[in-house]
Amino acid sequence: MIEEKRKSIIITGAGRGLGFALTKQFLSNQWNVVPLVRKDRDAIGLKRIYDEHCFPIIADITNNNVQSSIHKSIKSLGVIDVLINNAGIGGNSAFLSGTTSDEVLALIDVHCLGTLRVTQAVMPFMKKGGIVINVSSRFGSVTKISTGELDDIPCSYSYRIAKAAQNMFTQCMCREFKSSGLTICSIHPGRLKTDTASVDADKTPEEAAEILFDMLNSIEHGKFYSLFEGTIEW
Repeated sequence: MIEEKRKSIIITGAGRGLGFALTKQFLSNQWNVVPLVRKDRDAIGLKRIYDEHCFPIIADITNNNVQSSIHKSIKSLGVIDVLINNAGIGGNSAFLSGTTSDEVLALIDVHCLGTLRVTQAVMPFMKKGGIVINVSSRFGSVTKISTGELDDIPCSYSYRIAKAAQNMFTQCMCREFKSSGLTICSIHPGRLKTDTASVDADKTPEEAAEILFDMLNSIEHGKFYSLFEGTIEW
């Protein structure tokens, strides 16, 4: 049963890692949570643990049908207060010679176009004054890559390219909706210990989820945040 007084959030990539931790964090703070997952077993597991205020959507953000799936599932919520685009996948080679165009396209389809598809679907339901957070990465910062700050940390070409594309999408939205009352930003969640963790990972998804929840009311439009370090240059 949906309680109208509760705020509502959509979280993509909610089956594991940061998405799962965010789902738990918001549910524990009395939100209605719509976790978007790819697998039936993830939806069943979430529903089993958090039955009353958890409304999973099973969909693939690389398929244009994701938009109709979202529309059907969230109409009863009325409005969405927060959207967190968190879904993502890792790449392989950190070298030009090992990078394939197919892999680059596959990652762009998830990180950038997937974020585009979901955001387009949710925007008609966004509350005035709502928040859109695109979970990005320090590896998507052209500034950090160009200065050589991350040279000693292996990361695939495809992941860096896809996250940079996602950041441009975020900035395009920031400019378009600058006077709309929406708050739109990118967030690097930190060096998280996940399945695709970097070699210097030192934080848990649960730590990141707690910090993100606590900073919701202080997020500024157009910023690129690092949860544990302040802001990042685009």
